[in-house]
Amino acid sequence: MPRPKRRRKVFRPPLISGFLPFGSSAGSSGGISLLYEEFEAMRLADYEGLPQQEAAGRMEVSRPTFSRIYDLARQKLAKALVEGLTLTIEGGNILFDEDWFRCNNCHTAFSPSGKGGSVVCPVCRGSDLSDIRKIGRESVTDMLPRPAIHQTGFCVCSRCGLKVSHQAGIPCRSLVCPVCSIPMIREHHPVIP
Repeated sequence: MPRPKRRRKVFRPPLISGFLPFGSSAGSSGGISLLYEEFEAMRLADYEGLPQQEAAGRMEVSRPTFSRIYDLARQKLAKALVEGLTLTIEGGNILFDEDWFRCNNCHTAFSPSGKGGSVVCPVCRGSDLSDIRKIGRESVTDMLPRPAIHQTGFCVCSRCGLKVSHQAGIPCRSLVCPVCSIPMIREHHPVIP
């Protein structure tokens, strides 16, 4: 009997849930699924440019395991590009660095600040939330906004660190942090005194 697969550490949910080839419709040419751990391996190795040993440490896996995950991710991405397949980012056996919730009313994904108190959606103030960690060991596909809502990054509170998925057409500064009562800013945007 094989030993159980350990959970792989992922920094945060990806900003998008997949890609559709330009000039085709969804499902017309098939699709391929990229696991969250494979997405994270590519993010660490290719986007952040980390050596495999350091990237493996961040994901809390061995370097050979990281190499296998990374190679499989690159093969899947190459197949999707060459064959014009729809790429979906979903599933896997993962654990996030921070707590992440999804509002079941407005479908916003957010990471609350470290301050105590009850957790509410910072966009609609709803309390009907899904704890992404409890969605399931093998399937965490319901953490991203619905396809009708386009997510393009995160809005953050510069004081307490609350993170909220940014919704297209809604400026981050129009959201007020429910903990600190100050306007939020776009992630990686310099704080203006």
